Amino acid sequence: MRILKALSVAVAALAVLAPHARAQSQSLPVALFERYLDSLRQQAGVPGLSAAIVQGGRVVWDRGYGHQEVDGFVPATADTPYPLLDISQALSSTVLLQQCLDLRHLELTDRVRRWLPQFAEESTTVAQVLSHAAPGSSFRYDTGRYAAIAEVIEQCVGDRYSRILSAEMLDRLGMSSSVPGHDLSDNSPNRRYFSSSALDRYAAILRRTAVPYKVDSRGRPTRSDYSRPSLGASTGIVSTVRDLARFDAALDDDVLLAAATRERAWRSSGSSPSGLGWFVQTYNNERIVWHFGLERDAYSALYIKVPGRDLSLILLANSDGLAAPYTLSNGNVTVSLFAQLFLKLFVA
Repeated sequence: MRILKALSVAVAALAVLAPHARAQSQSLPVALFERYLDSLRQQAGVPGLSAAIVQGGRVVWDRGYGHQEVDGFVPATADTPYPLLDISQALSSTVLLQQCLDLRHLELTDRVRRWLPQFAEESTTVAQVLSHAAPGSSFRYDTGRYAAIAEVIEQCVGDRYSRILSAEMLDRLGMSSSVPGHDLSDNSPNRRYFSSSALDRYAAILRRTAVPYKVDSRGRPTRSDYSRPSLGASTGIVSTVRDLARFDAALDDDVLLAAATRERAWRSSGSSPSGLGWFVQTYNNERIVWHFGLERDAYSALYIKVPGRDLSLILLANSDGLAAPYTLSNGNVTVSLFAQLFLKLFVA
């Protein structure tokens, strides 16, 4: 805790330095960010971290820190695959909005039961599930409830979600180091929806996936058990920061969604701090669109977009250090020291 408090003070100091730094050199904020990010990674107990900054539809900086496999001294790189965990929601919501809403097969006001009769909540709409709005419009972050979105997509499109995701996003965008289901190298029932060549490619990617670690209070990592999930609307995708940068650029360039649909997805809904598959809040008078991923004692992730600056940060890690110290499911990314470092340097 003492070290984390010291890092918090350092981040606050950078907020004062950053405007002057930008006036002197456009590259200096990136250099400062790179320097402090590695310090923060080490003190947060993250064995391996991959990072990318995207601006104007291109990767302006990326790199890996530490090790994707500690025992074998395998370094983490910008091409290291990780489970996206909850960030999978941003991709599944995009598929639904693209394949169902923009093509006018579905309305956000549709009750979920129109598409999924067994859904437990009688009056809940598709928009409410996407924004984690519970009955009565209160916010309740619930990944199990959100999982219904994959089934809505399947009913709307008439195909399996795994195949839709692969064809309409991963393959279309050239996300060649991404896998639609972390369990595809096992005996997953989803295997039958892919060719043998695709399965071989996915298996090769999964063999490169960063090893998950549990890190003790002294910063010592031990390999942890991780039950590889099948693909759903809430989890299951494996990807890299460079592949996510392709997704990021396609979103900003209106390749995946109509501009009006994207803006609707990035607008918070009533009392919920969530849009449609994204968290949405304001920082320094700028809209921040973001999501996170957390599997305790295994993996974590953070994805922050600043639409007004055409700027994004993507972080993927092989321990829970990016997210576990913070209750990001409450909808406030600024409690994260990683987010503070990025926002105070680039958005302050």
